[in-house]
Amino acid sequence: MADDPKKPIDENEHTFKTIEARPVTLTDDFDYFGQKLHRRILSKILVLLIKIVFVYIIGFIFLGFRVKHKENYIAMKKKGAVVVSNHVHPFDAFMVGSTFWPKRFYFTMLKTNLGLPLFGKLFHLIGGAPIPDTKEHLIRYQSLLNDRLLKGSMIAVFPEASLRPYCTHIRPFKKGAFRFAFQSNVDIIPMIFVFKKPKGLYKYLKKKPCIHLHILPAYKLVEKSTKYETLSYNTDALQQILTDYFNTNSDYLGGD
Repeated sequence: MADDPKKPIDENEHTFKTIEARPVTLTDDFDYFGQKLHRRILSKILVLLIKIVFVYIIGFIFLGFRVKHKENYIAMKKKGAVVVSNHVHPFDAFMVGSTFWPKRFYFTMLKTNLGLPLFGKLFHLIGGAPIPDTKEHLIRYQSLLNDRLLKGSMIAVFPEASLRPYCTHIRPFKKGAFRFAFQSNVDIIPMIFVFKKPKGLYKYLKKKPCIHLHILPAYKLVEKSTKYETLSYNTDALQQILTDYFNTNSDYLGGD
């Protein structure tokens, strides 16, 4: 269950392998956040279906998925915010994004994910916002992201960047999530997946831990003298907050 702390690994590398993606080129007017009317309507329907399947059926019944401390989300649900979480299950984005339906959640994702056969377009339709790789496109992306936040949407980011199923420690954070929050002047809602030992009937049905999503109080960025210092300080501070919380509340712990 636990990661081997003696084994040197690249924390930025995905350990969950998917099918190979086709190359993707984004146009200058690409609809990153799916704002065309028909896409918004279809997205709402699909995310509701995802909630039924991935939260109520797969999540609740098979994964032991539970959500704790919803009051911290309720305090922020009428505002736009950046959401951060550890990245520990192939379905974690589905569970986070659909748990709070009908609230609109977007997930920043690699541009290459759009090139996945069938799933690439599906990810984009349900809220995946591919991050462009040119300066001009990034400027427009940030502007559109700011607009979504101002209109009360949630922008979710996995600051660990890579997916490691059932990883039993918090990995180093990248600054992207904090840059988005800084540029948009919004708070961050930390959410964290912790692993709990199966109890009751689950002890006989599950070999892997139950997955719980805990919502922490909103985090307000601490401003330093420069943007670089601000991003560095808050990245490290929030990584430590999630690390301490995980180590205190998860029944399964691994190496650093």
